[in-house]
Amino acid sequence: MNTQFKNSTLGFYLYAFIIVIIVIASVFVFWYMTTGYRLGTYPEETRLGSVYIGGLREEDVIPKMNDKTAIWYNDDSINFQLEYQGYDYEFDRDLFYFDLELSTRNIDDGVTNPVYVNYQQNDRELVVNEIESLPFLQGVIDNVDLDSLIGDILNDAALMKSYSTKHVEDYLIDPTVSEEAINTATFYVPDTVDIDMFLDHINSVYGDGRIVSEEEALFDMIATFGDALDDAEMSVLSSGMLAVIQQSNFYINEVHYNPIINFADYTIATYPYFGRNASINQVVDENFTFYNPNESDYYFTLEKVDENQGTITLHGLPFVSTIDVEVTQTEVPFITQTTLNSDLLQNGYNGVIVEVNRTITDVYDNVISNQLIIFEFYPPIKEIVLEE
Repeated sequence: MNTQFKNSTLGFYLYAFIIVIIVIASVFVFWYMTTGYRLGTYPEETRLGSVYIGGLREEDVIPKMNDKTAIWYNDDSINFQLEYQGYDYEFDRDLFYFDLELSTRNIDDGVTNPVYVNYQQNDRELVVNEIESLPFLQGVIDNVDLDSLIGDILNDAALMKSYSTKHVEDYLIDPTVSEEAINTATFYVPDTVDIDMFLDHINSVYGDGRIVSEEEALFDMIATFGDALDDAEMSVLSSGMLAVIQQSNFYINEVHYNPIINFADYTIATYPYFGRNASINQVVDENFTFYNPNESDYYFTLEKVDENQGTITLHGLPFVSTIDVEVTQTEVPFITQTTLNSDLLQNGYNGVIVEVNRTITDVYDNVISNQLIIFEFYPPIKEIVLEE
């Protein structure tokens, strides 16, 4: 009878049913072990701000976010700030409002999701008033897109970043509105240089006549003008640039000078190059370079006065700090020697030590820099007289 049951149609279907049940159970166990246990949880690579929530259920997200935001709030190493010309304002992160309910309702699986962060109305007004009152922004604040700046700060807070710095220069509505002619100086043109050709050669490099010193970049005279100007022309331009950047926060990186005064044409009182003597000589690799440390470009313009001189002007955002430049000249007396040879007689001339000192005072009347930026030594020429 047992054999008859096994060979019957009913037995076949029963055995087949049992096998199907076993297969289904195996598949279910395998599925549960690999995927099913995660049913109702967020998939891998899902983040809310900087917090990994993969594998968490929705009801577990807000408690974890509360813990993480508390740690983020209390981390003193985290800094959110705006900067302008070396000054900064730190945002009070305690005023950032994290809307965790809204954030969890809008989570997309498998990606980094921002946390919804904003200011409460009174807090936003407080922050805006503080920024608008900053002494170092008074010259540009009317030209700053504060909504965009604050919005970008909040976006970084939404990602719970460990730092965020926004440069005010990047949020000027129209940078040209705030630009000024900062400093103007005379540049001198020797007879060996044709001033009209000199200006034409500059325009061949900068078609609009604006020589740009790019933000946070080194300006290299030879690299910029080596193919357009000769050494004499670059020396003229370097001398003019050196004169106007003294009244700035630019770093003078490399400068060479000719330490010989032609006393046939000048006296110490009339020599025009003290403190702005720059010489270019490509053969011996004498260059003129300076560094613009600011977050904005500056530019130079030149104008002809006559065949032997012109004016050079530095343009850009006005400097917040007060910059004072003092040029000190100390004469070095010449010595007198005697000779029996009348052909060796010569007049004596005092030498000169030239020191240019730059003092930078911030808006709070603190001296933040007091440096010697230029040193020149013009040796004296000895006097030779007949021995009596």
